[in-house]
Amino acid sequence: STGDDITFADSSKAIFGADSDLQIYHSGTHSFIEDKGTGNLYIDGASSVVIRGETANTISAIFNDEGSVVLKHSGDTKLATTATGIDVTGAITTEGMTTSANVNFGDSIQARFGAASDLKIYHDGSDSYINDTSGTGNLYLASNQLIINNSPNNENMARFAEDGSVTLYHNGLAKIATSATGIDVTGTVTADG
Repeated sequence: STGDDITFADSSKAIFGADSDLQIYHSGTHSFIEDKGTGNLYIDGASSVVIRGETANTISAIFNDEGSVVLKHSGDTKLATTATGIDVTGAITTEGMTTSANVNFGDSIQARFGAASDLKIYHDGSDSYINDTSGTGNLYLASNQLIINNSPNNENMARFAEDGSVTLYHNGLAKIATSATGIDVTGTVTADG
């Protein structure tokens, strides 16, 4: 027990444990806390553990007891855990992503595709849009059987079959269908010419 500082020369270690399990030292260039033994290295804080730079204004991470973990960049919070998941401030850049749940977008928030946001999918609070107006090229919908149904999904509006017919419906009833020789119309053809 001492009221004075304990000074260790560069690369001299404070060693703990029968087998030198925990070592704390400065190499002359870097500082180290090394756990060379079995088991885990625990860092306990009564309310939280804070990792920071030399001054209190450069906090990098906060680990709150039975609470959130906060990661910062240049002092600004970028990621924080919550009771339901994580809260990210800023853009997420990733090389890939897999999800097993829904991805929810608020009104007028767009899912954008392409380097210049060429394709946008969104709902503006009233209507839904698949918008390819700013990109070059065409908008392709590719399927061997493309079906457009009503909102309850119980009535056909249009069907497009690969190597087959295109059928247009009225009130769920087929009215026009293409065939190998032309078109087949069910009902009356009304034309102004």
